[in-house]
Amino acid sequence: MNNVLVTGASGLIGGILNIKLTEHKLFGVDIKECDYKNFEISNISDSKKLKFIMSKNKIDTVVHLAGNPSVDANWDSLSENNFTGTERVFNACKETGVKKIIFASSNHAVGLFENDSPYKEIINGDYKKVPKNYKLINPYCEVRPDSLYGVSKAFGENLGRFFYENYNIKFACLRIGSVIKDNNPKIKNSNRFFSTWCSHDDIAGLIDACIKSNNIEFDIFYGVSDNYWKIWDISNIEKILLFKPTSNSETYR
Repeated sequence: MNNVLVTGASGLIGGILNIKLTEHKLFGVDIKECDYKNFEISNISDSKKLKFIMSKNKIDTVVHLAGNPSVDANWDSLSENNFTGTERVFNACKETGVKKIIFASSNHAVGLFENDSPYKEIINGDYKKVPKNYKLINPYCEVRPDSLYGVSKAFGENLGRFFYENYNIKFACLRIGSVIKDNNPKIKNSNRFFSTWCSHDDIAGLIDACIKSNNIEFDIFYGVSDNYWKIWDISNIEKILLFKPTSNSETYR
């Protein structure tokens, strides 16, 4: 059993983990209350409190979900939450001997690929124009953020690389697609979600596999279900983590 600290525990994915990750001892931290059995109120910019929480609970793995999740977020909010807050979390991990960080990055770190063919046709649902064996976007492709929010996630990935290279903290970047509260891609009435959807089971399974895996060094994975019209390459998930997403958005057409 791992002692896992989940930042941003009151959010959608934090709530999913609280329900589904029953094999680990979870500790939640956020600025507002949630249903975690072990929970403390804290801002992620509070280094002293973060280190206290990690040390007291002998945390070995941190799932860093906290931050401003809005693609339209302004610089001031991102600066405090997604830049400074992320650095404080990672540094607290270093100071307290945390062995692994699982970072909630985003597909928006590479979002400008959606301006290119055939990805733009897939996102728009213009499937007749898509070649049969189109190339999926590799996890280790160049970073192409589509927003300041995407820039903040690319920053988190690069900061994670720094902590891995310099302090040997194992680091998994999860470029998460579309996790939807109702767990149904159709409800958003957009073709894009049939490509980018990640089911509750698959996001929980992916994070669970990252927690358990001894194979992670510095790795990037796309947090997306095995959708028929996916645009991101998820093959390294099974190779490295021995986990395979099983949901497919086409079942909701």
